Amino acid sequence: MKATVLLTALVSAALAAPLSAATEAEAAAGREIVKKNADAIVSVELVVNGGAGGRGGRGSAEQKVEVNATVISPTGLTVTSLTAIDPRVGRGRGSSDNSDSEFKEVKLRLADNTEIPAMVVLKDAELDLAFIAPLAGAGPAKTYPYLNLEDAGKAEVLGTYFDMTRLPKNMQRTPVIQVVSVLGMIERPRKLILTTDQTLGCPVFDMKGKPLGIALAYLSNNTAIQIVVVPAEDIVDMAKQAAAVKAVPMPVGPVDVVK
Repeated sequence: MKATVLLTALVSAALAAPLSAATEAEAAAGREIVKKNADAIVSVELVVNGGAGGRGGRGSAEQKVEVNATVISPTGLTVTSLTAIDPRVGRGRGSSDNSDSEFKEVKLRLADNTEIPAMVVLKDAELDLAFIAPLAGAGPAKTYPYLNLEDAGKAEVLGTYFDMTRLPKNMQRTPVIQVVSVLGMIERPRKLILTTDQTLGCPVFDMKGKPLGIALAYLSNNTAIQIVVVPAEDIVDMAKQAAAVKAVPMPVGPVDVVK
């Protein structure tokens, strides 16, 4: 089974779901969010080697993966779903079983189609977080369009919000946005936001254009069972650790956070 089968099905179902017409205020707010933030939604392309635990224990298998992600700092630090880039996460395997997955040929594909060599610098299976950073010295220094997660919005049940994503290559990677609503919030063991629709690795915004957080997979018994929105403040805490990791090619795998 390809790593993206379940995730692609979830995204396709969301895009196929009937949408009610947005009010004039919602439409205006949505257009402004796309205008200001579309360039922060990028693609991560990589090859993942699942390690020695392949099907039937017969060695490893390499897979090409392309997923949506969100740039969250002017230096290009980017966040996405670990489940989306690593087929060994969220399939009923323990977190220690996926720690030897190797990511190769990692690159960020920006909104203008520019390819930036990059690497996975930090991952956390519990929160389904993967952070990717441009390789140091891979090109001239630049400032990236980014989403400021430190200026976050507040989720309220049945409030009006927006899910923004970017379509795949065969649809010209077009940015799209839709109105969503918060259905509820899980408070323990950590806060998670439940919305009507969401796209892995992409943000959900409030009417003022402030992000609630990033859509990631919720794991139960090491199995991905639901897409949820992880609050921006939790991602900011992990991003500080990721920013401290220098993105240079290393002979060993990326740093893991041990819970």
